[in-house]
Amino acid sequence: MVTIGVVALACAICGAYIYVETRRLQLVQNRVRLKVYDELLHAVTEINIAGEDEYKMDLAKKHLAYILNRLNLVAGPRVLVHVNELLDFLNQAQESGFDVLKQLNILNKLVQAARQEMDPESARVLEEAQFRFRFYNPPRG
Repeated sequence: MVTIGVVALACAICGAYIYVETRRLQLVQNRVRLKVYDELLHAVTEINIAGEDEYKMDLAKKHLAYILNRLNLVAGPRVLVHVNELLDFLNQAQESGFDVLKQLNILNKLVQAARQEMDPESARVLEEAQFRFRFYNPPRG
């Protein structure tokens, strides 16, 4: 009887330890992801602000390239799908003109996917409310 109690206690302690460590790992992963996602949005903003300034645009593209390499290491599948959609848009926009609404829609989906990855509960609430994130795009000139 005592043996069963000791085994049950040992299992409970192991289970609690595994839960705490799993939760800690998840928090660290989310912290890293948040930093990279923040830098991605910063890089997109740099591209928008660069406008017709070739020097600024070159720097913004380099920054985006560095961020994309890091993003490929930490992002989940949904985020990567929307990042690819964003890259396709940015490449096409150079050739066919810039569609601000399309970019905003892509960024909204990307942010929703990132939030879903890091905090599914709050992301679900925002999705159910059909919340749209706002981004500033200065006029291109």
